[in-house]
Amino acid sequence: MFIEKLLDNLDVPTIVILAIFTVTLIVYIVVKISGMVLSKKLKPLAEMLNAEVKSSFTAGTYIGILNYGPEIRFKITLGGGNSPSFLIMELHYPVGFKFKIIQKQALNQVFFRWGEEVKLNDASLDEEYLIRSDKPDEVISYLSGTKRIEAIKYFFENKFSSIETNDKGVFVIKTIYTDEDLVIDKVKTYLDNLNSFSRM
Repeated sequence: MFIEKLLDNLDVPTIVILAIFTVTLIVYIVVKISGMVLSKKLKPLAEMLNAEVKSSFTAGTYIGILNYGPEIRFKITLGGGNSPSFLIMELHYPVGFKFKIIQKQALNQVFFRWGEEVKLNDASLDEEYLIRSDKPDEVISYLSGTKRIEAIKYFFENKFSSIETNDKGVFVIKTIYTDEDLVIDKVKTYLDNLNSFSRM
């Protein structure tokens, strides 16, 4: 009754503003609670890495690691419902062009059409992985190093779903991580491979 009377006394623009404010407040509260849960989960790992947990509204909650030179951000999402959990490692060291590497699957080859397909003349890579880029020649030169090829194979053997670059740097993504992925020795190996892949 009270809400109905209150709404009767408000004009449409005021109701719209109140609705936007309410939705924004709910999103802010959800993000804050999620950030607190993630901080608690990441803090022990951050301490073992001599790093710290950072948080911002735009970047989310992550471990900021500076031991490798440029900052690496180690992120996880909680997932839930129809949303999977993600493990994302971001190395903020731009390579100057964009590419994406995923494992070859029928649907990927149909729907993943951005850029041009890149072939590395490495039978094991060209058969297993789909690489697309806006600058194929530069990607061929960049990915031809043995250490990078080994790192690509390592990440996909460990069930990562993609390796990609954008204007900020290199991103390695794993859909649906497990607690085993958050064990310190495993994390250090992931970071070593990201570092050797990105800055050989």
